[in-house]
Amino acid sequence: MIKTKYLDSIVSRETYNKLNKYSDFLIEYNKKINLISKSSEELIMSRHIEDSAQIMRFIDKNDKKILDIGSGAGFPGIVMELVKKDLGFEFKLELVEKSIRKCTYLQELCDYLKIDVVIHNDDVRKIKKKDFSTLVSRAFKPLDIFLEILEEGGINFEKILLLKGENHKKEMEQALKHWVINCDQHESITKPGSKVFVINSVQRI
Repeated sequence: MIKTKYLDSIVSRETYNKLNKYSDFLIEYNKKINLISKSSEELIMSRHIEDSAQIMRFIDKNDKKILDIGSGAGFPGIVMELVKKDLGFEFKLELVEKSIRKCTYLQELCDYLKIDVVIHNDDVRKIKKKDFSTLVSRAFKPLDIFLEILEEGGINFEKILLLKGENHKKEMEQALKHWVINCDQHESITKPGSKVFVINSVQRI
């Protein structure tokens, strides 16, 4: 069983087993379609799964309906679903992914892990459901484009949680040219120089 320091502090042995099953399934499926880079497979627990899990620091009891946009390999949504019980949360998770092949993978993964999540195989701008308490995303689009997509799709939210890499400062500067953004920026606990954006409100300039 592969363990990491942060996950070890928040999840049970049973959940760790599920996260390792997720890891094994993903690595095997990665042979069929490109879900993560081959070079990151050996670091999947720390680079992908633990990185996704840290977003739970910013979830609270008001987060009832969560949408993971551009779910891809399942980050961060599937990780959130697997660890939520240990942290006392009962939110309903939905995933949206445009790629048919990745949606097939996500459905097979959910069946394998025996978890119940709604998967939308569509562009987020076209999904019928529009109201969510929280939006989450990792490695999807630059912030400016992400906000434009939400506006075009009429997606309503109370909070946005975004895992951002080393280009976070440049992304925010670009977005602030077009939006007034109420955002708290938190240091990543898994990767120095990265951030977690907690966006509470957005308004077009």
